[in-house]
Amino acid sequence: MHFKSVARVAPLTYLTACRMRLAERALREDGPSIFELAASLGYASESALSHAFKRGTGDSPRTYRTTAR
Repeated sequence: MHFKSVARVAPLTYLTACRMRLAERALREDGPSIFELAASLGYASESALSHAFKRGTGDSPRTYRTTAR
C-alpha cells in the first residue's frame, strides 16, 4: 500500500509503464530483435510483449519500429 500512496499507481501498472518506455526506446533505436527485447524486459514470449505493447501504445512493436524510424 505504501508504494501506491507514493507513486500514485499500483506497482504492476508502474512496472508495465517502465517496460513500455524501455521497449519504445529500443524500438526507436536500432535495438535488439523483438524476441530479444521481450526476453530482456522479462516477458515470457514475443507474443506476450506484443500484446502488452499494443495494449499500452495502440501499435504492435513492429509497426511502432517501422513508423518511429
